Amino acid sequence: MVIEETPLDQQETIEECNVPLEIAAIKTLLGQQQDSIEENGELITTAGAKIFELEPQTLDSFSDELDDMARADRDKWECVHESGKMSELIDKVSEENATLKKKIKTQKSALIKQKIALKEEKDGNKQLKSDVASMMRRLVAVEEVVHPAMCEAAEQKLGELGV
Repeated sequence: MVIEETPLDQQETIEECNVPLEIAAIKTLLGQQQDSIEENGELITTAGAKIFELEPQTLDSFSDELDDMARADRDKWECVHESGKMSELIDKVSEENATLKKKIKTQKSALIKQKIALKEEKDGNKQLKSDVASMMRRLVAVEEVVHPAMCEAAEQKLGELGV
């Protein structure tokens, strides 16, 4: 009895022959990848050593830069805070100034009224002085004309009347 191989069986046989080749190819690829991994490991180790050498300097420099930036930022905020205080003081002084201006205006108005009243009083006093001076001149003229005895009698009469 002859066993005939079917195309499926032939394919399995061919595949069985190809398996060792595929395994060999995979092993070759794995070897190459292992070499690459070892190379990368060496590069990583070298880079790590360089970073370890440079890192403290870089970190210190970076830390100093951050400190400088923080100081500058803090100084700016202090200036902003101080300018805010100054602005508040300016606002307060402006409000006080406006209040004082109102008071000055009110007092000025009152003083103007008083000035007008004083001027009227001064003019009245001036007129009164003029009138009194005129009366004194007339009185002197009358006294010169009238007999002194009559003046005494008139003064007595006025005294009796209570004037």
